Amino acid sequence: MGRRLAVMGTLVVALLGAPRPSDAGLIEIIWEMSGPQMIGLSYACMYGVESRGLEQCRIGQFISRDLKQGGKGPFLVLGGGIFGSTGKDSATQHYDWGEVWMVALDAGVAVRSYTCAGADGRDEVQVHHGVGVTYNRLFGHDFRPFDKFAITITPIDIAVKRVAVGIKLRMYPNGFTDDEFKPVPVVSQNRPFETTVGFTVSLILDRK
Repeated sequence: MGRRLAVMGTLVVALLGAPRPSDAGLIEIIWEMSGPQMIGLSYACMYGVESRGLEQCRIGQFISRDLKQGGKGPFLVLGGGIFGSTGKDSATQHYDWGEVWMVALDAGVAVRSYTCAGADGRDEVQVHHGVGVTYNRLFGHDFRPFDKFAITITPIDIAVKRVAVGIKLRMYPNGFTDDEFKPVPVVSQNRPFETTVGFTVSLILDRK
């Protein structure tokens, strides 16, 4: 538990201690998992390895603020988010809206594969891809809190001017089972590998 708290604390300090040149709103929905469907709001900062400068901090992931000088990366990304259950039931269990909550802390690397400049010289279209890891803490009033680790892959994230959409995969070596979300003792076991699919939509509120 001490190691987990240390990891969470380090990421939170890194996120809150970074300057914020630009903010935007992002909503992510985790469409399918062996448990409740989740929807949430995220925050992330991107640091350019080659430029040695902060590209952007925003509520979201992988979109650069400096649209002329950012280059193709790689970019280091630190992020986090809060998610709640949508009320959609799984195949074997009922879930209410906000019954289950999840805090996610993420770290990863992103690259930019495509840009298209507009008349003002700024990139009106950007395409990013990323890979990383995530620590998730799930909690609610009817079950004992537990945590999960996963590998994350963002196969594509597309920004067109002030709007960005993307796909995010979370690959859990130890997946979810319904008993983890019930008010009964959780059986210690090796759960099946599981991949969840998340869809993101964001608005970029400020551009350089």
